[in-house]
Amino acid sequence: MRSSGFRASRIVTLAGVALLAVTSGVFAAVAQMGTVLAPISRVELQTAEISAYMPAQKLLFVVGGEKVMEILDLNHPEKPQKLEPQQIAGQGSSVSVSGDLLAVSSLADENSDTGFVEIFRVAPGAATSGPATSGAATSGPETARLQKLAEFRPCHQPDMITFTPDGKKLLVACEGSPRKDFSADPPGGIAIITLPATVKVLGFEGLDSTALKTAGVRRVGTAPYLKTLEPEYITVSEDSKTAWVSLQENNAIAKVDLVAERIANVFPLGTVDHLQSGFGLDVRSDGKIDIVNVPARGLRQPDGIAAWTAGGKNFIFTANEGAPVNDYKQWTDETSVHMLQEAGKLDPKFFDEKVLAQLRDLTVSRIDECPEVKGGKCPYVTGFGTRSLSIFDGESGKLLWDSGDQLERMFAKVAPEYFNWNAKKKKKVKMDARSADKGCEPENVTLGKVGDKRYAFLGLERMSGVAVFDVTDINSPKLVDYYLDVKDRGPEGLLFVPAAESPIPGQSLLIVGYEYSKSLVIYKVK
Repeated sequence: MRSSGFRASRIVTLAGVALLAVTSGVFAAVAQMGTVLAPISRVELQTAEISAYMPAQKLLFVVGGEKVMEILDLNHPEKPQKLEPQQIAGQGSSVSVSGDLLAVSSLADENSDTGFVEIFRVAPGAATSGPATSGAATSGPETARLQKLAEFRPCHQPDMITFTPDGKKLLVACEGSPRKDFSADPPGGIAIITLPATVKVLGFEGLDSTALKTAGVRRVGTAPYLKTLEPEYITVSEDSKTAWVSLQENNAIAKVDLVAERIANVFPLGTVDHLQSGFGLDVRSDGKIDIVNVPARGLRQPDGIAAWTAGGKNFIFTANEGAPVNDYKQWTDETSVHMLQEAGKLDPKFFDEKVLAQLRDLTVSRIDECPEVKGGKCPYVTGFGTRSLSIFDGESGKLLWDSGDQLERMFAKVAPEYFNWNAKKKKKVKMDARSADKGCEPENVTLGKVGDKRYAFLGLERMSGVAVFDVTDINSPKLVDYYLDVKDRGPEGLLFVPAAESPIPGQSLLIVGYEYSKSLVIYKVK
């Protein structure tokens, strides 16, 4: 997994944990905590974000922000073969497969316009030689035979797409973000495409806004409350009867009844109290590792989520990235601790000079004031993201478990020179750069069963790499591995391929698309 263009790093050991040391800020390091993941191949692509695998054809389809879908032949996954890419209608956002069907969602050039959903059938023996020219022998890359069956424009900004496990429905998370100048702000929703051609979009306008606000479903922006609910990611129960949709900026999840085709509930995800033992964080970007307990609470605000059914119960796993609204000139929910103090909103009993100095760099919310303090001053500030993995009861929305500060404490041991670095910065390493701004940013989570073990794989956007939790015992998850190769930056899509469907007989795989480095890595899962 090392490229010859990178200098080797020094590997040392402390308490049985592999550590790395970076040489002069050069990208040259691999670190690993355990032994679950083992990389077997790496390929550089144009898109390298979201992928879907078709077992019968041993084909991998990849999209990511371009008007093209890349296709890899995985007959030999240790050396993936690039096939002829497929042009798609818009900027690819997501891809999903079911049997021989392939669905791709893509965005219009302006995200407030209706996006695209295309459905293809992949022919048997799809990997064939490229087209011949003037009667000559075939040349060029191989191609996959795709037959386009349908195209829909179901909603605004289709950000994620997935087939239900039974293959009967196609679900689309319609984010509906406003234009940057707020001249248009389309509604969010969940599109249900019942194959072959029935489209229904579930909106939020029929929900009780007062009840949602009272429950703690967060409001952002200036639009009417229900219009601010913006779907991000979808996961579906094994029986195809229920879906859960993350509403990231709103710090909530919508539960969807797929039988009745209605939004059954929206439950808030609450906050992490960083004053509690086991839930500290590093809050200063000062070039030092200092995980502390402070009077702050974190909004979970997950991007990717995943469902697991066990013992007749549904559990939802959330990758708690955090999502301030800071990219519009007209409105933001960001502020600083200093600004809140200047406005007289903080309780001086909790915010003395030492604490104010600790929190001076932390990005916090200006709209999430403590509702339990009536007319008083707040004993905590609220930040974005919790740098953790959480598990919720899929029926009630009750929090069951949160990893707390396990990730940051592990980084401090396994990869201290890269602790909370910003993997988005190409060929520039500045450790601790993200401590005051969402830290490692858990981006996505996927689940997989290997033998008698159930694993949760967590991609970390800014810290980069993949953390692995053993969640076989849902009441006592354990962090068992972390794999970081710093030349692969910004994991976006994580795809688990079970042993029964793997191109390597009997061997489960994890396929990760790295958005920043435009690389796709295939790992064996031990």
